[in-house]
Amino acid sequence: MQVTLLNPYQIKNIFKSWGEFAATCYDTQQEFAEKVGNSCYQDEHYSGSRTEYIKFKIEGIDRGVAEQAMRHEIGVRYNFIDDNTYDENPMNIVKNLKSFRYVDMENFDYTIPKTIESIPKALNKYNKLMEYINTERIQIKDILVQNDINEKQAIEDANYSLPRATNTSLVIAFTLEAFIHYLHKRLCTRTQYFHRQIAKLMKNEVLNVLPQIKDRLVSQCEYLLWCPEGTRSCKKYPTRDMLLKGMK
Repeated sequence: MQVTLLNPYQIKNIFKSWGEFAATCYDTQQEFAEKVGNSCYQDEHYSGSRTEYIKFKIEGIDRGVAEQAMRHEIGVRYNFIDDNTYDENPMNIVKNLKSFRYVDMENFDYTIPKTIESIPKALNKYNKLMEYINTERIQIKDILVQNDINEKQAIEDANYSLPRATNTSLVIAFTLEAFIHYLHKRLCTRTQYFHRQIAKLMKNEVLNVLPQIKDRLVSQCEYLLWCPEGTRSCKKYPTRDMLLKGMK
């Protein structure tokens, strides 16, 4: 897995741009913009921060995890044009995931769950299954081409057989507010392993340019000092019910 922050300069200066936008609300001179942005952050007044997006390119993740990441509808996705260019026009924000039609026809990369990887017998069967899917996929494509189906269409249709484990690339963006919420949820110990790893990599990318927000980029329980997971809590922090009982 690899996570790349696409706009580090903008994020490094997010408090200044935040304050420039929010200064009118607070009847403050633009020269104090960064101070205004910092103050809004401390008070969790996020409306002014919604003019900026934290943009990532994520590579080497399985299709299932990518689709889970895209459930966070309060974030936004930017259209990725090619390996080095993405469309910054806010009017063209889309859900963006590398299409299955572009997966290598000769082979495909896939993710192996840790439990399967740790048991040789299970790993052997898993790898054989992937090899079988790939072999049959190629044969389906060849049969379609032999029956006068355009090769591009044949590849696209044969790739319907690809499993959820197929690795893909994703471009995703969040407002600061949405990103904090995302990490609150995805740094939780109950989050799927690979998704939590992605969240950690995203967190590190952002903290490299904006270390001031380290206190917010934590699991929700660590931020609240109580766990909202109820009976499913890992017990690192007390649940809300436990706190309320302790107050009686």
